[in-house]
Parts: sequence; structure tokens; C-alpha cells
Amino acid sequence: MMTAKASNTTKMKHASGLRSLVDYATEFLVEAIVSGELRAGQQVKEEEIASRLGISRPPLREALRALETEGLVVRRPRKGVFVSHITPKDVWEIYTLKMALYSLATRLAMEKMGPKEMRKLEHVVDRMEACLNKEPQEVSRYQNYHEQFHGIIMEVAGNERLKRISSSLHNQVKRFSYRSLRDPEHLRRSCMYHRRILEAIKEGDVAMAEELTELHVKEALECLSLLLSQEGEKRTLECETEIKSAVAVKS
Repeated sequence: MMTAKASNTTKMKHASGLRSLVDYATEFLVEAIVSGELRAGQQVKEEEIASRLGISRPPLREALRALETEGLVVRRPRKGVFVSHITPKDVWEIYTLKMALYSLATRLAMEKMGPKEMRKLEHVVDRMEACLNKEPQEVSRYQNYHEQFHGIIMEVAGNERLKRISSSLHNQVKRFSYRSLRDPEHLRRSCMYHRRILEAIKEGDVAMAEELTELHVKEALECLSLLLSQEGEKRTLECETEIKSAVAVKS
């Protein structure tokens, strides 16, 4: 009997160790994709990543399967795994879902939120405004506080599935949202919305807090859609230039 227990304990420790390696690999890959270290369309080379992380391939492959489910990578038969591209349609789908989910989270959170959570939100918004007033503006830190703001609301809402789905959606567009926040006017309006959302929460105005949350996400969608459209036009022009150059060389 004792031998059986020891065996089960060993299996549990092994499973726990494997899980932590999968989480480690997943976090690394998400950060590499979001930061742009791994670019859209770039192949994720298993051997290179596994060596860099000092892990074997099985946990890395499990991490890649998880990211494939979230839409961050795509698997091409006989070619490997690549960082996914994102289209204007993808952005529209993701942000319309975020609009509904963030609004729901705000409503659920306001049913439970106390003075302690409000002070946390106040502190975060103060830090966001401080980032805005720096010269140059601290966009990266602002984005971290932005995530903290919505993270606090998700935590207070207490719906784990809502939090998990929202996190997955956010990860899919985080690599682009940072670039949109580099627009000073969009950054200013984003910060303004968070201050107004906080004021509505403090006043207990659920309808206003939900409306402001939806407007905030809608503006982010419009800004990001414009950014992707401009980048698409730029890539088209670059491709046309490359084709013309190739034709000219052949001629």
C-alpha cells in the first residue's frame, strides 16, 4: 500500500513539474509574440526555443498547442508552426467580443466592489495619468497599468471563465494595441475613459460605467482598424515596388 502511495505521489510531482514547464514555455512565447520578437508569419523553431529555455520539446509542443487554440500561432502541415497574422475581420470579431465581455465584467464587479478595490483602481488610474504626463510619454508602462485596471475589475467580477476568455482575446491583439497607444490622441482619450469609468463606478452608476466601457473598447477598435489598414496599404506598396524592381532586373 505504501509503495502504491509513493508511486502516486511521484506521478503527481511529475505531472506538476511538466505543467510548470508548459506554463513557463507558454508565458515566454506569448511575451515573444506580443513584444514583436516573434513577428507575424515567422516560424517558431522548436529546437531553437527549447534550447533557449533549457527544456525538452514535449512541454514546448503542449504550449504551442495551447497558443494554437488561442489563435496566436497556426500549424502548417509538413512546414511547422508560425505566428499568426491578424486581419481587420479578426480585429472586429475580437473587439466586439471584448466590448460585451468588459461591459459584463464591469456590471458584475460593481455588485461586489468595496472601498478597497476602488482605492486600487484609483491608484492605477493615477499611475496611468502620470505616464501620460511624462516626456516622452511612457506607453509601455501605461499599457501595463491599463491591463491592471481591467484585471482588477475581472478579479472582482469573480467569473473565472469570463476572465480566461477575455485574457485570451486580449493576448491575440496585445501586440497591435501597444502600437495604437503610441498615437498621443488615442492615448489621451484612453486615459480619459478610464478616469470616467472609475468615477461612474464610485458613484454607483452601473449604466454609465457600462456605456463608457463599451465606448472605450469601440474607440480602440476604430484606432486599431485604421492602423492595420494603413499597414496593409504600406505592405501592398512595398510588394509592388519589389515586383517592379525584380521585373526591371530581369529586363
